Amino acid sequence: MPYLMYLHGFNSSERSFKSNCIHDRLKKLGLSNSYLMPRLSWEPNQAIIQASRLIESHLSEGITLVGSSLGGFYAGYLAEKYAINAILVNPAVSAHELLVDYLGDQVNPYTQEEYQLTTEHIAQLEKLDAPMTSVERYWLMLQEGDEVLDYSKALSKYPDVRLTLEPLGDHSFVNFERHINNILTFSKLL
Repeated sequence: MPYLMYLHGFNSSERSFKSNCIHDRLKKLGLSNSYLMPRLSWEPNQAIIQASRLIESHLSEGITLVGSSLGGFYAGYLAEKYAINAILVNPAVSAHELLVDYLGDQVNPYTQEEYQLTTEHIAQLEKLDAPMTSVERYWLMLQEGDEVLDYSKALSKYPDVRLTLEPLGDHSFVNFERHINNILTFSKLL
């Protein structure tokens, strides 16, 4: 049985709305054991190590990533590293440029974890910026009303991939739950 792994965004958690929607659907189908939703470290290199270990332990069964925002950035890197499929939801395609505005003290509102984002972490993100090598590997999900990220940057980085582009919406991807059955089909869980 293949696996689906959710990668959450910056200052989010594994229990985000989108992750919970997927988990609830898989639970109803009796497939909750096929869902991985790690709490990723705020430090980029650590987050990649955590995700890589999970991917490697399930690679032989097949694994698809769903990444939102910064998790979408990580999913792009990991999809290339492991030649696996990834669904990118309003991804932060230039994370190292975006997060410069957040340097300094941080508190994750979901976990209450306190930390300091530094230029070293920005440099780690820059090293993870991987070019796409296979259009078949990706599904890009964007909403034009994203108030955090410019959706056109994701269109430029991931041309010719499977695309869901919706007008309006926001960074959270409004009405995400409408797409869960298609996500499960793309992930070979349905």
